[in-house]
Amino acid sequence: MKRIENLKIKGNKVMTASFPLKKHTYTMKIIHRFILLLLISALWSCEKAIDLKLKDNVLKYVIEGTITNEPGICKVLISETKDFSDDNQFNGIGGAIVKIENNGNTVLLTEISKGIYQTTAINGTPGQTYNLTVDINGKVFKASSTMPELVPFLDFTLKPADFDTTRATPMVKYKDPAETKNYYWFQQYVNDKIQKDYSVTNDEFTTGREINEYLVFENKTKNRALNFKKGDRLTAEMHCVDGPVYTYLFSLFGAAGSDNGAAPTDPLSNISGGALGFFSAHTVQRKTIIIP
Repeated sequence: MKRIENLKIKGNKVMTASFPLKKHTYTMKIIHRFILLLLISALWSCEKAIDLKLKDNVLKYVIEGTITNEPGICKVLISETKDFSDDNQFNGIGGAIVKIENNGNTVLLTEISKGIYQTTAINGTPGQTYNLTVDINGKVFKASSTMPELVPFLDFTLKPADFDTTRATPMVKYKDPAETKNYYWFQQYVNDKIQKDYSVTNDEFTTGREINEYLVFENKTKNRALNFKKGDRLTAEMHCVDGPVYTYLFSLFGAAGSDNGAAPTDPLSNISGGALGFFSAHTVQRKTIIIP
């Protein structure tokens, strides 16, 4: 074992004392660990709980109105946004005055339950423009939407997926007219229950062509009991919408922020006056398939 010499002078003699190097190193390690423990203890004793106070959003009205080419389908939902900590239940606003005007004729919608207004006195016609007015305690909101011409919904089938031929994927088929700019909105139903996912597209790169497009029907949970099975009904609902409605629906994809940490933003509404939501005059066509 190596030793280290410690020299001492006493009178005219030089005396030496020695101790093992290993023992000395071990002693210093103990001292270092002791100091480290003291520092950790000091930091721990200074720890303070932080109360994270989330700033509540400024409350806004939310208006979602639709008029379609189907008889009796004219409905407007009016609600109000909630604080961050509130539940996600529909927060209907009652007592509003809701009107739809077309070609000088105005129809007043009836409040059938709190925040839900509808009428069977009017249905939409392709090519016509409809104007919505909502008065909530003297605060007025307005929107306008033109119903496009109907583009025929040709087919809804199960096709082998391009990325996995062992799977069948729902596919819609329609022929885009070349004469006009067209916008499409597809909603999906499983066993007559509407799904959160939807699809929007335009004919920027497909004008005048026959379109075959996959729709996404999927179980996004780990619960296999929710997977699709034989006998399930899949329904595709095709809407022809105008440009501002397409812009609103498309902007919803980024409304909650992205995975890269971007801040949430409000979707681009076609309603004036500061309300969220949209008003759409659109056509409706449906097709259903049964999983074999």
